[in-house]
Amino acid sequence: MKKDILQRIVIGGISGLVICQIVMIIISLGIGGGKFIAVSPNFEKLINHEVLAFILQNLGFALIGITFALCGLLFEIAKWSMLRQYLTHFCITSFIWIPIVFTIWTPETFWNVLILLFNFTLPYFITWSVQYKVSKRDIEQINALIKINKRTD
Repeated sequence: MKKDILQRIVIGGISGLVICQIVMIIISLGIGGGKFIAVSPNFEKLINHEVLAFILQNLGFALIGITFALCGLLFEIAKWSMLRQYLTHFCITSFIWIPIVFTIWTPETFWNVLILLFNFTLPYFITWSVQYKVSKRDIEQINALIKINKRTD
């Protein structure tokens, strides 16, 4: 279990850092004018130190990655319903994701806030819907096998 947790921390942290750099590349391609934007401009203004802002931004994204990786363990709690697993996962990850992302990206308008929240909640809705359908199908198949085994006994 300790080895699994350590692996999740390392992989989650690295994943968060990679995702951060991919986001910054996409932003640079969109608004960078041929230059790489290493730090969210609003966050750099807030911190007033480019290198420190870069370090804090990457630590924030690493923490987000670690949080998602560790919260994946919630889905291994067999006695919890899928709904409870997802709601707990959603609450914990949103508690970490929202303050970090809102601090780094500092949404300036109501629409920016809605877009950031939409970018967080839409993947949850899609993932939960797909997982629910897959789990329902799996349960139906297991129940069918149980019925067949009862008939042959």
